[in-house]
Amino acid sequence: MRRVRHDLNHLISAGLFAVAVAAILTGTVAHLWDLNDFSWHTYSGYAMTVFALAHVCLNWRKMVAYARFRFRRTAARGPASGRGPDAAPALAMSSEPITPAVVGRAAGTALLSRRGLLGLGVGGLAGGFAGRGLRPPPVIPGGADVGVVYHEWSKPGVLDAIGAVADWGDRPPQYKTYPAAASIALPPPAIDGGLPTEEAIARRHSTRTYAGTTMALDELSRVLWLTCGMNYERGGLRSHPSSGALYPIEVYPVVHNVDGLEPGVYHYGIQDHSLASVRTGDLRAAVVRQGLMQEFLGQANVVLVLTVIFQRMRFKYQDRTYRYGLIEAGHIGQNTYLAATSMGLGACAVGAFMDDAINKMLDVDGRHEAAVYMVSVGRT
Repeated sequence: MRRVRHDLNHLISAGLFAVAVAAILTGTVAHLWDLNDFSWHTYSGYAMTVFALAHVCLNWRKMVAYARFRFRRTAARGPASGRGPDAAPALAMSSEPITPAVVGRAAGTALLSRRGLLGLGVGGLAGGFAGRGLRPPPVIPGGADVGVVYHEWSKPGVLDAIGAVADWGDRPPQYKTYPAAASIALPPPAIDGGLPTEEAIARRHSTRTYAGTTMALDELSRVLWLTCGMNYERGGLRSHPSSGALYPIEVYPVVHNVDGLEPGVYHYGIQDHSLASVRTGDLRAAVVRQGLMQEFLGQANVVLVLTVIFQRMRFKYQDRTYRYGLIEAGHIGQNTYLAATSMGLGACAVGAFMDDAINKMLDVDGRHEAAVYMVSVGRT
C-alpha cells in the first residue's frame, strides 16, 4: 500500500508540473495574442487546481508533522540531533576505491531510478509537445500572389508565442500630433437624430454623384466622430473595434468644400476632436489623378484617407500586424458609410489609388505609416 501511495504521489507531482507548464504557455499565448476567452488556459488552471488539491491530500500528514516539528524547534533551538527533517544523513563509509566503474554504476542507478525515469518521461512529453507545436513551412500553391504568400506565412503556430518575446521594437505614442501646425477645434458632435441603425444599414450604398453644395463644419465634425471618435465615457475607447485597443489607424480629411475650412489636407486629432492643417491648396485634381481618374473623388466635399502606423501593432502582433490594420480600416470605412447614410450624405470607399503619390500628399513615408483606404463623403 505504501508503494502504491508513493507511486501515486509521484504521478500527481508529474501531472501538477505538466499542467503548470501548460498554464504558463497558454497564459503567454492568451496575453500575447490578446485572447480574452482562451479555453485551454482555463482548463489548464482547473486541472492544476485539482492536481494541487490531490497533492495536498496525499501529503497532509507529512505537512502537519513538518509544521509541528518546525514549531517545536522554534521554542528551543539546539544542535541537530540526528532526527527530523534537518538532520544530516549518516555517511556510510565504504572501503571500495572510487573507480570509473563505481562512478558508472552510480550514474546508471540514478538514471534508472524512478525519479530518473520520471524526468525522462516529462522531458519526452515536453519534447513531443514542442515538436507538434512547431509550425511547418507553409505550402504555397503554385502561381500564388503576394497576398496568398503573406496569408500563409502569417498563420500562427502554437510556439510562435515564445518567439514573441523577441524585440519587435518599442510601442510608439498612442496619438499622432502636429505641434507646429495650426489647430482647429471642431464643434461638439451632435449624436442625436438621424436614421435608426437598422434603416441606415438597409439604405447603405456607395454614392459616386455629389451635389457640389458646401458641407457645414458641424456635419464634418459629426461624420469624423461617428467614424472613429473617442468615447470618453468608455475610458477613451473609440467608436470602432481595434485589436488590443491599439488603434493604428490615422485619418486625414482631404477637404474640398467645407464651410470654415480652407481646402487642403488635415489630420484628425482624435484625442481632442480637432483638425491640424498638414498642407493647404486645392487638391481636387491631384486626388482624382492619384485615385486612378475616378472623378467623384474631386466632386465630394471631403475625402477621408486612412493610414496605418504599423509599429502601433507590430510590437505586439508581429507578422499579423498588416492583417489587423486592414481589418480595422474596414471597420472605420463601414462606420463612415453608416454615419453618412444616417445624416443624408453619400459615401464611397476606394481601395484603388497610387500609394506613393497619396503618401507624399499626406507627408508620410509609406514604410512606417502608409495609406490603405480612402472614403469620399459629400452632399447629394
